[in-house]
Amino acid sequence: MPQKSHAFPTSEHFELKELAKGVYAAIATEDGSAYSNAGIVDLGDQTLIFDAFEAPQAAKDLQMSAEYLTERPPTYVIISHSHADHWCGNQAFAPHVPIITTHTTLEEMPESIGWLEELKETPVELEQAIEEDRDLLDTETDPRRRASLERSITRMGHMRAMLPTLELRFPNLTFGTRLVFRGTQRMAELREAAPGHTASDAYLVLPEDRIIFMGDLGFFQRQPYAVYADPQAWVAHLEEMERSSAETFVPGHGPLGTKTDLALQRQYIMLLQELVLGAIEEGLSAEETLEKPLPAPFDAWLHGGMAGWEANVRSTYERLAGASEFTTGA
Repeated sequence: MPQKSHAFPTSEHFELKELAKGVYAAIATEDGSAYSNAGIVDLGDQTLIFDAFEAPQAAKDLQMSAEYLTERPPTYVIISHSHADHWCGNQAFAPHVPIITTHTTLEEMPESIGWLEELKETPVELEQAIEEDRDLLDTETDPRRRASLERSITRMGHMRAMLPTLELRFPNLTFGTRLVFRGTQRMAELREAAPGHTASDAYLVLPEDRIIFMGDLGFFQRQPYAVYADPQAWVAHLEEMERSSAETFVPGHGPLGTKTDLALQRQYIMLLQELVLGAIEEGLSAEETLEKPLPAPFDAWLHGGMAGWEANVRSTYERLAGASEFTTGA
């Protein structure tokens, strides 16, 4: 629950950053249950919430913080894409508050949440996964993998706490391509990137403030999760943002960033494709590809992110190897 500190709310789940008068980024803390970033935007007569975190307890703090800062309940909740770590907190908002996402994202949500529904029905599987990670941590010596295991154990612990009372609340308002909010203090433009990080991602542009809330189109100072991505389209969206007048970017994961962070993320995405394609041409297996080194600064992104690295390499290998086989067969 937010506590007043120098007239500013605080939470164990996130840290609020004021980006402009009435505009706040909620950056997830390492040990809290938010897991992803979110935003609060005061339009003057309306309040927008951008993304709702992974856990209802974190989203409740976000809701209370928004009401405290804007002196009104949230008017709309915007969900950037279908991945559960951005919308399982929806139940924390009043039932009458509209939840907005893209047409495609709403269609994808039931399938994307299937694994969590299974855990809710059979929580013993989550307990087993926690114990397995603890056993691995006891013997792991690689500091990068140890950090990954510690983060995994913490995250699953938060899941275990939220599952008994979790109520999945899906969006009830969808849009395609573009949706504009016009308030008495500022305007905000919700845009769709399809495809990108997923088949459909929404991001929020505040043109007068030169701020973009990116959702998972943005991963700063850490590895982008690229398992369901269209790499070329994702890179194109990042390039478009680099050409924009925006100066401050709120990623779905990681700290606030600038166009330098956009460029670094774009380079990682392209490097991942080049590294895996080169390994395939060398005749290496996916397991052997995982041992390929990453240059600085991307090597530092592996600390605590080894699970993401393995997922990215395996999914990219499968996609590129399949494309290569198809081309050869033709």
